[in-house]
Amino acid sequence: MDQKKIGSFIAARRKDKAMTQSQLAEKLGITDKAISKWETGKSMPDLSLFNPLCKLLHITLNELLLGEFISDKDLKEKSNQVLYDVVKNWLGKDQWTIKTDTHNPTVLKLRNIRKVYETESTSTVAVKDVSFEITKGSFVGIMGASGSGKTTLLNMIATIDSATSGQIEIDGQNIMDLSENDLATFRREHLGFVFQEYNLIDTLTIYENIALALTMKQIPKESVKQKIIDWAERLDISDILNKFPYEISGGQRQRCACVRAIITSPSLILADEPTGALDSHSARQLLETFVMFSQKYSATILMVTHDALSACYCDRILFMQDGEFKVALERGHENKQEFFTRILDTLVKITGGSRYVS
Repeated sequence: MDQKKIGSFIAARRKDKAMTQSQLAEKLGITDKAISKWETGKSMPDLSLFNPLCKLLHITLNELLLGEFISDKDLKEKSNQVLYDVVKNWLGKDQWTIKTDTHNPTVLKLRNIRKVYETESTSTVAVKDVSFEITKGSFVGIMGASGSGKTTLLNMIATIDSATSGQIEIDGQNIMDLSENDLATFRREHLGFVFQEYNLIDTLTIYENIALALTMKQIPKESVKQKIIDWAERLDISDILNKFPYEISGGQRQRCACVRAIITSPSLILADEPTGALDSHSARQLLETFVMFSQKYSATILMVTHDALSACYCDRILFMQDGEFKVALERGHENKQEFFTRILDTLVKITGGSRYVS
């Protein structure tokens, strides 16, 4: 896919419909900045927005992904070209290896987790009796539309929010038994985070941002420098360690966030829509980094996403709707392309086709 060509096509169709960027953004429920990024070729629309965007611009999905109108006589040939480009250019080469060790210890265990928000007049159940487990070295994704409860669930696992009832165990510790002070310590010792907006400190260099994570964990000073050098080399950011976050690209900032997340050897890495602010090339690099963390270093990763292209890098997907899990998919022996297709088929069944992209 040619992102710049697609962006120019979106811009032309928007103007043909006499819509401003602000008006299109309002109809889609997103920011003007997101529309601007699409139209300049810096990013692609999220998968969940493909269908409503096509309806607003009066185009087909294949025309959107191709970046031009398709005549009736060319429909089949052009449609096949679009599907081939999606698989070839976005998913890339598959380096998947099957995990054969079924005796890995359980890192995360949830039992009947429930989250209820109370006001004077209403009671809203955001998460309904959710239970699941994740073993060491797994890369698990949670998918769901906005409002499905996936971010609320992630925040409870991250100790940012607390559950109304149930049990959350990380490395055998029920975090619901911990005090606020103990939770802060536990978070520092056992969890790593990768956020959509990087959360790097602008006044610190990349080296200092990474070193801060080690310092907070009281890693001996003599070990800090070598650890950072080693991990920076693995993720190809050695040449930017002395730069500040505003001096590097979004993809580089996210790789720095990945180093910061894994360098302290956390029990669990939590990623909240980590590709949301990245272009397609940087997003693919990030997801391949997660796969490498999981397969080479036995890192355990839980990622929240609503993007099927991102989800197909995981080895298991949990689909969330209305605060509960509806379906779980295991990748097994499938390559990314096959898993991607099955994820889309599952989304059709769950949503009744409302978010289907074909």
